[in-house]
Amino acid sequence: MTADPLVARLRAAGSVFAEDEAAVLRAEAPDPATLQAWVGRRAAGEPLEVIVGFADLDGVRVAVAPGVFVPRRRSLLLARAAVDHLLHSGTADRSPPPDRTVVDLCCGTGALGLVVARTVAGVTLHAVDVDPAAVACAAANLAAVGGEVHVGDLDAPLPRHLVGRVDVLIANTPYVPTGAVRNLPPEARDHEPALALAG
Repeated sequence: MTADPLVARLRAAGSVFAEDEAAVLRAEAPDPATLQAWVGRRAAGEPLEVIVGFADLDGVRVAVAPGVFVPRRRSLLLARAAVDHLLHSGTADRSPPPDRTVVDLCCGTGALGLVVARTVAGVTLHAVDVDPAAVACAAANLAAVGGEVHVGDLDAPLPRHLVGRVDVLIANTPYVPTGAVRNLPPEARDHEPALALAG
């Protein structure tokens, strides 16, 4: 049993990473009252990333908005594979040729495309989501890397000039069988759009 009451409270609420979450909450809360309010929200099942307003993926801070799919560490496999492909399909010095195009479908916050664009220089990034809230969040995240965000279903809203010119396509599509959404932890089931989860 931990002596830290904040960690104990998070663990009792079901947090698997209670120590890590407590550290993030303490680091980000501007004052003790906010910290206690945030711990209460987290204990009630609200995603940590929504509470503090960001997710950290490979050192890249991604803004997270309420009602938008929360990027998860396991999704980094996709971003890392995209980076690896771009770096290994480039020139002999492992630098990718200029004007590489990356498309992030079902982008949510735009996290995966953002990680790729922050890791590989010279990427032209297009991101797409059907949810206007996700598109707004992704647009804010991708503005710093010059990414274009489109609203629509899968590749339908992409500009026609991209046909035959996409080097990497990343897609973290809805992956939970519809009937199984009710079995998800409350942080996903109650706080993320079913559209982003239910396959």
